[in-house]
Amino acid sequence: MVTIKEIAAIAGVSPATVSLVLNNKEGVSEETRKHIRKVAEENNYSLPQTRKKPLRGSIQFVKYSAHGMVVEENQGFIASIIDQIEAECRRCSYDLIMTGCNRETAAETFRMVAAKPSDGIILLGSEMSDEQIRMMYQIQAPMIVIDNPMSYEHVDSVVMANEYIAYDAVNYLYQLGHRNIGYFHSSVDVANFGKRHVGYQTALEKLNLKSALIVSLTPTLQGAYADMKMFLQQEHSQTAIKSISAVFADNDTVAIGAMKALQEFGYRIPDDLSIIGVDDIPFSAISTPSLTTMRISRSCIGKMAVDMLLKRITHPDNPNVHIQISGQLVERHSTRTYQAD
Repeated sequence: MVTIKEIAAIAGVSPATVSLVLNNKEGVSEETRKHIRKVAEENNYSLPQTRKKPLRGSIQFVKYSAHGMVVEENQGFIASIIDQIEAECRRCSYDLIMTGCNRETAAETFRMVAAKPSDGIILLGSEMSDEQIRMMYQIQAPMIVIDNPMSYEHVDSVVMANEYIAYDAVNYLYQLGHRNIGYFHSSVDVANFGKRHVGYQTALEKLNLKSALIVSLTPTLQGAYADMKMFLQQEHSQTAIKSISAVFADNDTVAIGAMKALQEFGYRIPDDLSIIGVDDIPFSAISTPSLTTMRISRSCIGKMAVDMLLKRITHPDNPNVHIQISGQLVERHSTRTYQAD
């Protein structure tokens, strides 16, 4: 079964436009509407009017993107979660309505959703700042935020257990014998990365390790690559890199971009430097060397989000729930047991 995202790619339109058409909503020209429905039918997509079960209602997915570095450029990580949410909504006989917004359009989008909310709202919070978090409270419908810890906020959330994942990654390197463990940290302020920074520092403290090299890198493949090259061109860089034997990176994208730059400057991975990331994006398995990482279950996040939202719809007065999904170590070829020179 194709997804809304795949239909959008074939039809040459946005997923939000496809969602409007498939759910018989206004805002799309008749020509575009016919084109999308034809693409959907040709690809055996089950259109709303052909569903066997009566619809129980609709769920609106609000995708907020401040800069897109995490939402759009992390090689399908968020898209995989959305696909699972879509499949789960279909299984539970709920229509999924896609709505996208950015910094410029967020205020109007939140007002629009608040004025005419669906039965429930799933809000992508990966790149949300305090400003957007304040905006979301005008929405009175049952709501859950995904991919943001929502620390100290009165809203349900599902997110990866960032602190624990970072701690486990550093502890894994420690178990391999590494004692000088650096950190490739995102230069862009994102709540998940902030929590991973805390986890990294906590691991150093609990393992009685000294603070080591921290390099701030843009969390995109090209950005991390360019920033790492710039760092390696500095006079002190060779001494700095030699002071560590392993590195924890905020995510796989940062790790892979940095790894490419390091290799161009003659560093051997993992002989000179072991590297571990987070997410297990597809590139991780085919990078050279393949990247050791902490896998995050996208399907678990998607299923849990829909399940929690449906419970919130049924029991609106229940206490708020914050669920954290742990990571799973995937050991590949970018890490090795420490061997002193």
